[in-house]
This record gives sequence, structure tokens and C-alpha cells, in this order.
Amino acid sequence: MAPYFGNKAQFKMLLTVFVVAIAISWESIPCAIAARELSVGGGSYGEEAMKARHKTWMAKHGRTYRDEAEKARRFEVFKANANFVHRSNADGSRKYRLATNRFADMTGDEFMAMRTGFKPLSSSLFGASKLPGFKYENFTLSEDYQQAVDWRQQGAVTDVKDQGTCGCCWAFSAVAAVEGINQITTGQLLSLSEQQLLDCSTSTDGCQGGNMDNAFQYIISNGGITTEDSYPYTAVEGTCQSDSVQAAVTIRGFQDVPADETSLAMAVANQPVSVGIDASSQSFHMYSGGVMTADACGTNVNHAVTVVGYGTADDGTPYWLLKNQWGINWGIGGYMLLERGTNACGVALHASYPTA
Repeated sequence: MAPYFGNKAQFKMLLTVFVVAIAISWESIPCAIAARELSVGGGSYGEEAMKARHKTWMAKHGRTYRDEAEKARRFEVFKANANFVHRSNADGSRKYRLATNRFADMTGDEFMAMRTGFKPLSSSLFGASKLPGFKYENFTLSEDYQQAVDWRQQGAVTDVKDQGTCGCCWAFSAVAAVEGINQITTGQLLSLSEQQLLDCSTSTDGCQGGNMDNAFQYIISNGGITTEDSYPYTAVEGTCQSDSVQAAVTIRGFQDVPADETSLAMAVANQPVSVGIDASSQSFHMYSGGVMTADACGTNVNHAVTVVGYGTADDGTPYWLLKNQWGINWGIGGYMLLERGTNACGVALHASYPTA
């Protein structure tokens, strides 16, 4: 017996629903295929989607390769980094976010060799101008100081710089600290010369690494440091030109901060401070926002940055405000928020500051 429909209106309505259902199912097939291609293997991107992503990334960052072999090798590195970023961001427990930034086709070893360069001192500097004690040991962190400090808002921090492929992070960290104390003391913010330290501070290893205390000692012994404009950065070691430039800023000495975060806060409340940190983790390289937590890095200090403040995130997580020198396209415009109170990345282990 033929199926019974009460009237033609009912039949037309059912037929319409049937046709729409088929259309929706058919249109969803490409979406399902795309979704499978985009996310396979527990959060990884499919090969073709990843190749398209790499091509877009290359165009965005102006990246070219010398031949197809290098392109293929760099693609594999990019793929591994991109999948790591995807899995990390998909983890709802993270307080920080990662991104496939301009370093996404570099291995960890390559990145460390070219973008870090801190070397702890093996012994005390003989005859150095390191001052005894800790000048801020009796400083009281008032309620305002306990909550937040940001030396950028006080005009004591220059624009974010880029050390390039020279491992002289130590020079940038030291210069940023000197720029800060000079502005606090004189009211004048000057961008100073990292290249002068790179070329002339003979107690360091230049692009192969160095230490901020040695940089401070050179500035004192030399009678000061000149400006960036007078002695511009080239990212390679050259012949010292100190005799042909005039010192713009001088310091009297420097001190190390006791290796605890309370002492570090006392120092940062008064001036920007040079610190060494462990920047070897993949999360550190790909960082793009939020608060980097202690579980994302170790305490094998190998990179130098400058602490220019501290505060508390919206979720209540206390943080240090770090000025890095990997350009404005890394992190939060060149800055990182690093968890405070856990000695994350060894931030309190090697801290020092110049005295005006």
C-alpha cells in the first residue's frame, strides 16, 4: 500500500525537510575532510595543511631558502615547532600562550647558539668595582611597591632592541640597566651602545657569550659608555672604537642582588635590574603572551634580560616584567611576563645592577 499523506501541504513540507537534510549532509563532507586534515595525530596538523601554513609563514616573515633541500629541512623543523605550539595552546591548564613566530623554523640548538649567550662568572672579579653588600636590603616594599612596578611608565626604558644572531644578550641586558639608572638619576633617557661593549669589553667572549658584571666593569674602567647613534650595533664583533667616541653616561659601580626574589623585588622597585635566566625551553622560544610558569623552563641560566617591573595578572598570578632583545615580534611586543614567587627560569640566581 502506498504511504498515506493527509494532504499535499504535509507532503511538500516533508519533502522540503528531506532535501535540506541531504544538502546539509553533503556540504558537511568537505568540512569533515578539512577538519581531519587540519588536526590529526592527537593535535598535529596534516601534511598538506602544514605545507600551506609554512608557505604563508615564509611570506609573512620574508623567509627564503637557498635550495629545495634546505627548504625541506626547515619545513620539518617548522612542522615540529608548529605542532608543539598547537598542543601547548590546546592545553587548558597553561597560563601562557605560544605562537609560530619568526623563529619557528629554527631548532632549539640553533636558537640557543644564536640568540642567547649568558655565562655565569666562575670567580669574583679581581680589582673590580663591584660594591660590597646590597644597598636596598633595608628598603621597605610599601603596599604600592608590593603590587606593581613598571619602569616603562616612568620613562626609564628604551624601545625593544634586537641582538640578531650574535650571542651578546649580556651586553643588551647591561645596557638596559644602565639606561634605566641614568634616566632615574638625570631625567634623560638615552639609548646606549651595545656594540661598544661587544667590541671593547675584552673580559667577555663577545658573540660567544659574556656577563653583565664584566660589562659594568668595562663601563667604569672606560670612564663611561657612548650612545647607540655614536656607536651603532652591527651584530658582529669589530675593532674597538672607544677612542673615537665620547662617553655619554657613566656609572660609579655595581652590585649583585642576593639570590632570592624578595631581594630582587627590592632592587627592581628602585631601578631596572639585569638578570640571567634559563631560555632553553621550546616554550620560551615560542612565547607570545600570558604568564610563563616555572614548569616551562629550568634553572640552567644561559640568557640575559632586564627586569623592568613586576605585577599581578588578571587571574591573580604574580609576574616579573622582562625586557628581552629578540625584537618586537617575539612575546608581548618584545616583553615577557614570567611567574614571580617560584624562581621561574632561575630569574633570581644571577641578578645585578649598576649604581649611578
